[in-house]
Amino acid sequence: MTIPLDRRSALKARHRQAILDAAAALIGEGVRFSVDQLADRADVSRRTIFNHFVSVDDVVTTVCTEMLGQAIRGFRDTFTAGGRPSMFDDIAEALRATDVPSIIGFIWHALGGFTPDDPRPNQIFLATFSRTADEVARDLAVRYPEVDPLDAAVLVSSLMNGVVVVAKHWIAATDAATDDRSRELWNHSLDRMISTVRTGY
Repeated sequence: MTIPLDRRSALKARHRQAILDAAAALIGEGVRFSVDQLADRADVSRRTIFNHFVSVDDVVTTVCTEMLGQAIRGFRDTFTAGGRPSMFDDIAEALRATDVPSIIGFIWHALGGFTPDDPRPNQIFLATFSRTADEVARDLAVRYPEVDPLDAAVLVSSLMNGVVVVAKHWIAATDAATDDRSRELWNHSLDRMISTVRTGY
């Protein structure tokens, strides 16, 4: 018996979401999990996981990227009409308005805490921000059709890579704590980065 295409698509989407939900739950428990643990928690087979994701790292990156999706929604909500200057202001304001420290704290804990010389979590961390930057650049290209897509991509890349640099310094100073003092340091560092990217060297 063959499953109709729309039911098959719905089942596939349900399995994918179950995998992501299970991974987020395991991450929230501070567990560095294997494919078998993830399959057991999601109530799917190992094969189903690999039908959706290339590796456990890909699952973790996707979960972390979805967390950063909060920032993407912030970008979408604050976009205004205008050229390059307002595009920069929109992104900078969205970064200030979004609870990025909590998202970075989640990612840092998801990866079991890491140091700058630990290649696996650093790769996942960078991939998370890279995927997010790509999505934001696509949004900007639609929202600002008069702006060259290369300009939009460079702007987003500059700011998102700046966030990565700020995040690494912030994590080293705070262990990704999100208390008032840590958030004050984050806000100060973020403002410095935005000012530096805006004015250039």
